[in-house]
Amino acid sequence: MSHAGEILSQGIRSVLLSQVAITFMTAAIAFAFLGSAQAVAASYGGGVALISTWLLGRRISRIPEVNQQGNSINQLTLFAGVLPRFIVTLALLAVGIGWLKLAPIPLIVAFALAQLGFAIVLGITRHPRA
Repeated sequence: MSHAGEILSQGIRSVLLSQVAITFMTAAIAFAFLGSAQAVAASYGGGVALISTWLLGRRISRIPEVNQQGNSINQLTLFAGVLPRFIVTLALLAVGIGWLKLAPIPLIVAFALAQLGFAIVLGITRHPRA
């Protein structure tokens, strides 16, 4: 794995840990104020975000070293992983709301908060303060 791949991989680990913490906090708040069914839905929504991030981490770990052709292959490898992650995420959300009949609002709120954590932590990891 390239040096850039190592940095991204470490960033993904940080993001996963933050998403786990956000998911637990969201589920705890849902449990305290709304009950156990909503806490399960919130846990599921956060879990979907975790799976999406994990899939991204797997894709990053497969990026080959930069070769004579430059970065175009690495970028293509990352872009090729976007569609499957999107499909898996949509399918898991549909299963949670449609088939499992989980409460949609806590599920989507937890998913959105975990994704927001992804954006914030990855942004901090990529642009550390000097």
